Amino acid sequence: MTQVTFPLPDVIPLIPEMFVAVMAMAILLWDLFLPKERKQWSAYAAMATCAVAAALTLKLASPDSVNAFYGFFILDPFASYAKLLIYAGTFFGIVLSLDYMKDEPNTGEYYSLMLFGTLGMMLMTSAPNFVTLYLGLELMALCTYVLVGYQRDVLRSSEAALKYFILGSLASGFLLYGISFIYGVTGTFDFAKAGIGIAHAGADAHMALMLGMVFLLAGMCFKVSIAPFHMWTPDAYEGAPTPITAFMSIGPKVAGLVIFIRVLADVLPALQVDYTTILTWLAVLTMAVGNLAAIAQRNIKRMLAYSTIGHIGFAMLGLIAANADGYAGVLVYLTVYLFMNMGAFAIIILMRREGIQGELLDDFAGLSRVRPGYALAMGLFLFSLAGIPFLGGFWAKYVVFIAVVEAGHLYLALTALLFSAVGAFYYLRVIKYIYFDEERVAFDFAESRLMQATVAVTAIAVVALGLFPGPMIDICKAAISNII
Repeated sequence: MTQVTFPLPDVIPLIPEMFVAVMAMAILLWDLFLPKERKQWSAYAAMATCAVAAALTLKLASPDSVNAFYGFFILDPFASYAKLLIYAGTFFGIVLSLDYMKDEPNTGEYYSLMLFGTLGMMLMTSAPNFVTLYLGLELMALCTYVLVGYQRDVLRSSEAALKYFILGSLASGFLLYGISFIYGVTGTFDFAKAGIGIAHAGADAHMALMLGMVFLLAGMCFKVSIAPFHMWTPDAYEGAPTPITAFMSIGPKVAGLVIFIRVLADVLPALQVDYTTILTWLAVLTMAVGNLAAIAQRNIKRMLAYSTIGHIGFAMLGLIAANADGYAGVLVYLTVYLFMNMGAFAIIILMRREGIQGELLDDFAGLSRVRPGYALAMGLFLFSLAGIPFLGGFWAKYVVFIAVVEAGHLYLALTALLFSAVGAFYYLRVIKYIYFDEERVAFDFAESRLMQATVAVTAIAVVALGLFPGPMIDICKAAISNII
């Protein structure tokens, strides 16, 4: 029997992935032996896993691209930065889960699934070919399906998970179908080689390439909630445990948009005119659906689901620009969105108390009179989501708007500006409930130091990124330098 061995240079770039995989399995087993009163130790172990993985990623980071495992894995500044965002999203998601899940059974499985989902996202960000992409995508998706339906005794949770699973399976089929067309024309799964093959393909392969591109884009659009492939998002966000909603709003979106950038930059540059037309129409539809549908929502989790769809539409402007500034703008958008969205969900979870889920707009009425600090923080997050100067959300939109204008799509930037103004309405409506309405429920919720720290850190980050955006923008441009 032939023994297969991997040289050390192929193993070293995967140390963070291997560490997360081992810790996810270890936490799953360790939790079996923990007494009920110490189940939260699993959460602390998962948080430590994210912190150590981030340190390992920073230690391995370099300005050069490193290929490993015969071209099935790549470590470059782009992947390293995206992984840091994913670690942060997972870390915050675990912190938000501490009090929310303390009465739930089998919490070890819950945190282990979060780490396995994180592992899938890490593989996606380091995918230089369709095989690694699909393996990472399905690992992430399968974990997320289970996490959405984790509260099996809650009907809306089970319903949301089933819808998400069925539609997600259909989207995976679209993705595989698109990959098969591209492989049929180019004879390779490697992104760079497939891009060269497409550039040199004859006219007789044009129809196959168009079909492959359309199905490939459709599958990826589903994963990041681009309309009309967004149908699962409101139900999944509303039905999932709120910490999982926060987790889903960051990690999978980072991984999905990173893969979008890699595919557009490496696989489809020869088809830029064609995919730009498709993405332009999808961006307008996504901004319209996200911002207009959010106005009608009374459940704040469902409102933030449509808000996420709208923000993905804005981030798509960077994809449509298809240049270094546009792709860097997507990273800036994801960075700022991480803090303002996690902060908003932390406030929502703090609103949860006996008999009240804290998910309705009425639950926030009069918050400023009783909890002025939390009211101020929620106001900052909502103003930032609306793109009000000079908070982080303003610069997130500014960089992608400028990139798409410089790419010659002025009409698209004006359309996005219009929908941004529309979106400000439903954020300001929540501010109105918080500051100008009378109390309708008692604000007697319990607070933990970690949750207070999460709200404080995210609020400070939103303000700091708004006042001093330069370093963040420079880092994002450096991270994208190897892609363009």
